[in-house]
Amino acid sequence: MTSRIKNQIRAIALYQLVGGILGIVLTVWVMFSGEMVVDQQALRLGMLAGGLFLFSILCGRMLFRNPTRGLRLSLVNQVLQVLYFAFGSYGFQYVAGLRIGVGVDVLESWTFKFRLALSSFHFNFGTESGQQFIGLNLVALFLIFWIERLLEQEKAGKVLRK
Repeated sequence: MTSRIKNQIRAIALYQLVGGILGIVLTVWVMFSGEMVVDQQALRLGMLAGGLFLFSILCGRMLFRNPTRGLRLSLVNQVLQVLYFAFGSYGFQYVAGLRIGVGVDVLESWTFKFRLALSSFHFNFGTESGQQFIGLNLVALFLIFWIERLLEQEKAGKVLRK
């Protein structure tokens, strides 16, 4: 593996580590800042968010230990972040790192939206949110293409070594 590829993998690893840590810190801060009632449902959602942010940290650590496996796990992590939506009582948004999102709000009229976010999590299941939108996280999409390219380079390197 060349030093250029190693540096790219380190950059992705650091991004995921920082994104996961920031997500956990922000989740704990929001839950226990005193501005919301922490009931059983809030704790469940907080644990779900924490699990996803821990997965991001795991992906970052795995990139340092086993880059090929780490790239595969990182690909899964980014796929979970690429699409965000809310329709009626169902919604999902997960970002471990940065989201530069483009989407369409379809509530009253088809309005094009541009959204920025740091590590965040939002989940609706059976609770009316009053929002209807769908969007793409351009950062996650970029990382998916980048990780795919690194996996292809890694595979080509192994084939050439045999």
